[in-house]
Amino acid sequence: MRWFKPGIRNSISALLGSEVRHGSPEALEPVRRAMLEALGERGAKASPQLSRRITYLADAQALWYARSEMVAVLSQLHGEARAVETVQSLSPVFKGLLPKGLLDACRLRR
Repeated sequence: MRWFKPGIRNSISALLGSEVRHGSPEALEPVRRAMLEALGERGAKASPQLSRRITYLADAQALWYARSEMVAVLSQLHGEARAVETVQSLSPVFKGLLPKGLLDACRLRR
């Protein structure tokens, strides 16, 4: 009999930070810069917590998933079509940092 269910053990190790991280901190800096530039000053003022998250997220997948929050913030400022276009233009910056399936899924939706 197992004492811990696999899901609980995995979530605890994720909280402790032992999960595999994609990309070195140096490799993530261009991604961070591109995302913060796309967010702009108005976006950072509208959502300082998102700006902080982008600055401190530790892996490429977390930054990838933060794009949906960027769309929400940018939609309020510039409209949905422009927000989606801006965020989709960030996809090439993630090349080589993410599993191929994530990038392919993004291309299929276009």
